Amino acid sequence: MKCSIPSARCAKRLGFSLAEVVIALGVIAVAVVAILALFPAALQTGHSAQDETRAAQIAQTIFPGLIGQAGSQFNNVQLLLSDNTTRSTPPIDLTASSTPALTLYAKNDGEITQDATTAAYTIFIYTNNSVPGFTDLASANEVTLRVAWPANAPAANQTYRDYVRIISKY
Repeated sequence: MKCSIPSARCAKRLGFSLAEVVIALGVIAVAVVAILALFPAALQTGHSAQDETRAAQIAQTIFPGLIGQAGSQFNNVQLLLSDNTTRSTPPIDLTASSTPALTLYAKNDGEITQDATTAAYTIFIYTNNSVPGFTDLASANEVTLRVAWPANAPAANQTYRDYVRIISKY
C-alpha cells in the first residue's frame, strides 16, 4: 500500500534509523583513516624515486666529461663545475687506482659543485686500472661514480647508487 498522504506511519518508512546512520559513519571513518595512512608511504616513495632519478642524471652528466678528455689527457682529466663554468675540479689520473680519486657534491637540482654546505648529494669518483681484457693498464680504467644522499649524513645513514664505466684512452 502506497502512502499518498504523508502521515506518521509513512514518515517512519522514509528515513534512516539511528543505527543505520552510526554504522554508515563508522564505515566512512574507517575508510578515511585507511586512505590517510597511505599518504606518508606515498610521499616517501615519491621522494625516493626523485633521488634515484637525480643520481642517474648526475652520473650521466659526469661520465661524458671524463670520456671526452680521456683521449688527449688520460692522466689529467678535469671536470667543469656547474656552478661556475670557468672553475674545474682537481685533476683525475685515469692511469692509477685510487679510492676515491675525487669527491664532488651536487645540489638538489643536479648542479655539480665542490661546496658541501648546500649539497643534497655526494659524488665519489673511484678509479681501478685493473680492467679485464686490457694488457696495457695505462690505456683503460674502470671508473665508478658513487652518488650518495643525503650529502651531509654519516656514511652509514646514506643511500647510494654506483655507476660503473670502462673508459679507454683510445
